[in-house]
Amino acid sequence: MPMSYLYGKRFMGPITPLIQNLREELFTQPYNENSWKKARHKCAKEDLYYPHPLIQDVIWDSWSVFAEPFLTRWPLNKLVREKALQVTMKHIHFEDENSQYINMACVEK
Repeated sequence: MPMSYLYGKRFMGPITPLIQNLREELFTQPYNENSWKKARHKCAKEDLYYPHPLIQDVIWDSWSVFAEPFLTRWPLNKLVREKALQVTMKHIHFEDENSQYINMACVEK
């Protein structure tokens, strides 16, 4: 939930030397040269338990080309995104209260 909230807010932290070192270590080519559209479908064959049908890739690509830009425009951005962020924060607070603010795993926060 917290990660989806940060993604929904389009949060960006400062680029620190640690971030730059991680980018050098994790990516096989320079970070600025990555083609993120092509990387969307790349997956190690050990991690791909079930190959995606072509229609699934077409649907996801068309979603990112047509639907996502449409939904990020005002007024839909205000209507949909803000409401989703409010609901997400409500779930986060509910989880905190329900667990008495005890973190059970590193994933929660």
